Amino acid sequence: MIFKCDRTVRMFVFVFIFLSLFLWCLSSSFALDEQITDKYPVEEPSSPQEERTREPGYQPDRRVNITGFAGILQGYDNNVDLDSERHNDGFNQGIANVDVTYEQTKDLKLKAGVDVFELIYYKYNIDNLSDISPYTGVDLELTPGLVSRNRFAFDYFSYPNRKESTFAGITLSSYLRHFILEDIYHELGYEYLYRWYPDRKITLGSLETGDDDRVDGRHKTKYNIGVYSTRLFVKLSNEISWNDSNNGYQNYYDYWLYRVKPSVMFFFTDRFYTDVSFVYKYTHYNDRRSTENSTRVVRDHTYMANTSFYYDISRNVTFGLTYSYSENQSNDPFQKYSGSILSGGIYYSF
Repeated sequence: MIFKCDRTVRMFVFVFIFLSLFLWCLSSSFALDEQITDKYPVEEPSSPQEERTREPGYQPDRRVNITGFAGILQGYDNNVDLDSERHNDGFNQGIANVDVTYEQTKDLKLKAGVDVFELIYYKYNIDNLSDISPYTGVDLELTPGLVSRNRFAFDYFSYPNRKESTFAGITLSSYLRHFILEDIYHELGYEYLYRWYPDRKITLGSLETGDDDRVDGRHKTKYNIGVYSTRLFVKLSNEISWNDSNNGYQNYYDYWLYRVKPSVMFFFTDRFYTDVSFVYKYTHYNDRRSTENSTRVVRDHTYMANTSFYYDISRNVTFGLTYSYSENQSNDPFQKYSGSILSGGIYYSF
């Protein structure tokens, strides 16, 4: 949906606030934290639209471009908590996104939007969650083929039946994307995540409960490379992150992590396509001790595989089917798990 206009940045901000409040009232949600995106399908099932360089002499028409999608899925999870108890349950999943782009000049784009995710289990509803994440950002083409992408996002991640896991936070990110060729790009970026847990107090080294709320700060550095053509898109993502928490006992939430994710999207026909990805994570805890051996610091090796098939029923409506498998190999027996999810549903995009 495109509106020709000559509006000011003030109008752009108004549109952003209106959309954010509107979607907040829907009480659905979707934050793009890896604990969601690695386990559940949350992206629009369409060909990736990467930023491309502009032709010489290009002039913007100062237009506002509004795009978005929503999806309703049903699924079955054979290990809801990803632990050895293996609770299984069916679930309903809702996702949505609205993105607004204002092209201020040929080199400058202002962006705003909101991501929404909601998950409802039918029986084991302690793990029901909802997440809403409004964001804003600036894309600036520094030179032909070199784009600076900057984002600020607020995140409210709610477990209505497990309040101690609910958190609010912000994310600041900055990426520098370089187009090696028209269809090949790579980018280097940094993200900072701040999380506040209003219903969880810290645990002190003496195992007593402290007076302060738990607060985490997470730093991420990422390097991505992507190659795309008419029918094929290949991407490799690499991430190194470290988490610093004020929780005292064993520095339980302090760790550094390496994450790599290769993914392939292939179009068999104009309407039928697949998206396949694999994730490997190595988590090195600073001082968390094994439940089996208190002299052993915990190390996790986590593997996740996802396969999705999509069929475009019409220009705006898509059917999707996804299978996901997760497994954690840890030197702490209590942390080991495996589980899989099968889900399918309908997406509407505009």
